[in-house]
Amino acid sequence: MASSSLDVGSIRVRVLDDGTFITSAGNLFGEGSKNAKIKGSMHAVLVETGDALVLLDAGFGPELPEYLEGRYELKREENLMDQLSEVGHAPEDITHVVLSHLDVDHVGWAIDPPCFPNATVYVQKAALEEGRNMPEGDGRREAVPAVEKGVEEGWCELLEGNAEIVEGLRVELRSGHAEGHQISWIESGGDAALFTADLAPAKIWFDPDLIAGVDTDPEAARKNRIEVLTEAAERNAAVILYHDPQDFVVAVRKAEDNFEGVPWEE
Repeated sequence: MASSSLDVGSIRVRVLDDGTFITSAGNLFGEGSKNAKIKGSMHAVLVETGDALVLLDAGFGPELPEYLEGRYELKREENLMDQLSEVGHAPEDITHVVLSHLDVDHVGWAIDPPCFPNATVYVQKAALEEGRNMPEGDGRREAVPAVEKGVEEGWCELLEGNAEIVEGLRVELRSGHAEGHQISWIESGGDAALFTADLAPAKIWFDPDLIAGVDTDPEAARKNRIEVLTEAAERNAAVILYHDPQDFVVAVRKAEDNFEGVPWEE
């Protein structure tokens, strides 16, 4: 499995890996593409700043949930916990976990069961409300009981809009793929890195007109993708792509009608 690290000013950022999934393209792009297969990785991001150790998104968890068996195949040589150990940290070292939204491939290690005993888990209130309104069997709906339990027990905090999690790390509400979807900006010493989560999870999404069948608000997804990628290009920010199997840290360049990702060079 790949791993990578970069410095954003005085902040150390490590890109960890929780494996690769393979599924029918129809699960993302609709019935017309159901005979094609796609694969995506899950690149959680570890942010080391001051006394805080922050994890951005949390993979599938220990194993593929039963309700996805037959629809998804999960391939791993190592998992997120293995990679966390390899960079010198234990689960109890994590102080904060930011969940971009409640899709099952982003929340696994964080909530069901919670694997970071000393961490506060941050979720947008709008994401929880959306999950409550989803049909039975939907991944976002499946996450609701664990999030509600976390709020009740005090280890999960609901956000309402943009917020600073710790100094140098802030979240920004950018809906479209999901209600309450949040991206993360890492900023220090004039440098910046952006974790796009599922707003633009791989380089193919640098085409703003490419809309997934699972986007809950395609127009919002397109608008927010253009705005966020434009800002990343203007700031020359490193962009960390959660699902891209190979080029998961890139710089964004504005093209005529869309954007392109080029290898990141510090």
